[in-house]
Amino acid sequence: MSTNRNTRGALVAAVLTGSLVTLGQLAPAAADDTPPCVATHLKLVRGSTEGAAGTHYQHFRITNTGSAACRLAGYPTFRFHDASGDPIGFASQPAGQPVRVVRLEPGQHTRITVGTVNPDVTVPADCHVAQAASVAITLPHRPHVYHRALALRVCTTAQYRPTAFPVGF
Repeated sequence: MSTNRNTRGALVAAVLTGSLVTLGQLAPAAADDTPPCVATHLKLVRGSTEGAAGTHYQHFRITNTGSAACRLAGYPTFRFHDASGDPIGFASQPAGQPVRVVRLEPGQHTRITVGTVNPDVTVPADCHVAQAASVAITLPHRPHVYHRALALRVCTTAQYRPTAFPVGF
């Protein structure tokens, strides 16, 4: 009975902190005392690009440059900026995929991904295309913002806002 109480307590804590994961992943994460990753021990670089069915997917690689293991979980936030550095459009919305805890040993990496609709497959009046020059990325539950160059035509309306995929997806 105390196991059920502990599981319920962990689930309530996860909901309240915004770090809900599936129950199959909750137990190991709750028992793992690996500290959260900190910005000074993470290197974020632009990775590969893919496209499918009118969507552009940009991957970013996150490497643990520290001397100890750390963990990441949740959805990053992506926000595009124009050449003047002004934000354009809307911040990303979560893709709705399950979240899992990713443990990064020193030197290990994982990825984060943002999906954007190709403006060429939309109705122009619904998209309001703009040229992005960079993207600001905030990792889940972390205050640091990473700025990376990224030349990309993006829609700027809520209907076509960018989609963020969870860490490690």
